[in-house]
Amino acid sequence: MKLAAPLLLATACLSAHAQMQTPIVLDGQYSARTDEMSLEIIGKRVCFAPDKAQWGRLPRPAATHDAWFCFSNDGEARRLLHVPARQADNCGWQARARIVIDTYQPYVEQGDGNDMARLQSVVKVAQPNAIACE
Repeated sequence: MKLAAPLLLATACLSAHAQMQTPIVLDGQYSARTDEMSLEIIGKRVCFAPDKAQWGRLPRPAATHDAWFCFSNDGEARRLLHVPARQADNCGWQARARIVIDTYQPYVEQGDGNDMARLQSVVKVAQPNAIACE
């Protein structure tokens, strides 16, 4: 039982660190894809690709791949970004937006996975465009 206290303290410290991140303002494009491949890889999540000039704002290790992440508070993100409901004649929605995130968690494991962030607020969002199915 003596090991439990340090473990709980370490977990609390990590959790507090994640919650204490300074808010980050980003410009880029959200996407809510509904094609079969996207659903298989990332699920029914809204994701965000910041403009390349802003990749350095994200607290993540330097990588050779594009910076993008999905929202950990997906329902709230859909509401704040005004993501339309799924429609049969397209494969999702996308739109330019300026957002504020306050918790960023890079995915550093091997294999499939993606970075996650909590959407705090939306400064502005354009009208969504339908994503054509391929």
